[in-house]
Amino acid sequence: MSDKEEALDGLAKLSQLMEESQKQYEAENDAWWDGLTEEEREDAFYAVVKRICKAEIKDQGSYRYALYDVFGFNAGMYLRGMNCGFLDLHNSIIDEDQKAILRKYNRMEKVSRFEVIGPEGREYVRYFKDGEFIANYGLQDDDRTLKVFIED
Repeated sequence: MSDKEEALDGLAKLSQLMEESQKQYEAENDAWWDGLTEEEREDAFYAVVKRICKAEIKDQGSYRYALYDVFGFNAGMYLRGMNCGFLDLHNSIIDEDQKAILRKYNRMEKVSRFEVIGPEGREYVRYFKDGEFIANYGLQDDDRTLKVFIED
């Protein structure tokens, strides 16, 4: 067997070992998840989604920013993030239209007064108390209702 053939054979074996290791990790991770209580799963879900929303939507950060700055992981998590699909998720979240929408949404953080203007003038005015902000807004009821959520 030539050096080239030995190297290729070694790479094939390494690839197989890595695949087996990934399958084992997936099984162990699924068993860990299944062993959590309902409340622990809810808490884990909440913690992860909150951080993803901060990194991806609010801060519009990079994949590395999400892993290192928001989640606080070290470089060892880079490949694991790819293996679980987070890099794919990160890359799919923001396109140019979404970026424009997010820039507009981020400007909403400065809002301190909410007004509804009708044909005859102001119908409703709400000044925010200290610490209150528009936490979310969106269309509901087949886009017939605009809801604004104010939180502190």
